[in-house]
Amino acid sequence: MFFRKKHILAVVETVYGTDPTPVAANAILTKNLNISPQQGSRVTRDLDRPSLGNDEEIAVSRYTDLSFSVELSGSGTAGDAPGFGVLLRGCAFAETLEEGVSATYELVSEAMESVTIYYYHDGELHKLTGARGTVAFDLSTGAIPVMNFNFTGLHNDPTAPTVIAPDTSGFVKPIPVTKANTPAFTVDSHAVKAQGFTLDLANEVVYRNVVNSESVQITDRAPVGNLSFEQVPIGTKNFWTIAKDGALVPVSITHGITAGNIVAISGARVQLSQPSLSDSDGISMMEMSTRWIPTDSGDDEVSVVFT
Repeated sequence: MFFRKKHILAVVETVYGTDPTPVAANAILTKNLNISPQQGSRVTRDLDRPSLGNDEEIAVSRYTDLSFSVELSGSGTAGDAPGFGVLLRGCAFAETLEEGVSATYELVSEAMESVTIYYYHDGELHKLTGARGTVAFDLSTGAIPVMNFNFTGLHNDPTAPTVIAPDTSGFVKPIPVTKANTPAFTVDSHAVKAQGFTLDLANEVVYRNVVNSESVQITDRAPVGNLSFEQVPIGTKNFWTIAKDGALVPVSITHGITAGNIVAISGARVQLSQPSLSDSDGISMMEMSTRWIPTDSGDDEVSVVFT
C-alpha cells in the first residue's frame, strides 16, 4: 500500500453521527493528510497472580483523529460556498450565503453542526462520523495561505469498499500572499507592512462516551494568533502603548483581488500583547501575540467572509 494514495470526502450531517453518504463532489483538496484511527482510553485488569508480569488492557472507548491542511481561496463565484465550507461548519462556524455577493462564516455557541468524513487510503476506507474540529489560519508573505484542520470523530471499523474518486473541480487555485494579492491588512485602523498573520480558533474538542451517549463536542474556544509587521515610529502609531494598556482594537486582513476569490478575516476586539522586535533584511519587525475577544452578546470575535 502506498502512503501518498489518500483523499477525503466531507459532508454535513443532518442527524448527528448518521452518515449522509458523501459523493465525489464532496471531496476536499488537502495536503499533509494524517489519520490516527484508534485513539481512546484503555484500562488494565490489574489481576492478582502468583508471579510478576503485565496485565492485558481493555479498550474503554475508540475515536479517530484526522489532521490536514487546505489552501485558502474562494469558490470562484461570489455568493457560493467554498469547497471547504463544510469543514468550517464542522468547526462551529455558521454559514450564510448571499447569492452573487458573499459567503459568510460566523461563530456559534449552540446548535453546532457535525460532519461525516471519509478517509480513503489506497483502497481502504476509514470513516469518521459525528466529527467536529478546530482550524488555524496562516497567511505568511510569499507563501500560499492555508487553513490547518484537526478533526475528531466517532470510530468506525475500516472497510475496503469501492473507492469514490474525488472531484475537486470546485476548488480554486490559490494565490500567494504578496503586496498585489493581499490588498488590505490593518491593525487598529493602521495599514501595516506585514510579513505574517496567524489565527488559531483553538476550539476545545472533547470526545465523550457515557451511558446512552457517544459524541464529539466543542465545549469552548480561545482564539489566539500572531502578527508580524514592520515597526513604525511611536509618533506614527504607538503599538507599545496599545499592548501595555491591553486595548481591544480591530484587526482585519483581506486576501485576493478577483470577485469570487477574495477572503477577509476580521475581529473588532483583538487584544495585542508581548511585543518583540526581530530583523528581516535589515528592517525592524514587530511581533505581537493576539487574543480575539467577543462582545457581551458573543459569537462575534472572528468573522470570515468570502466575496
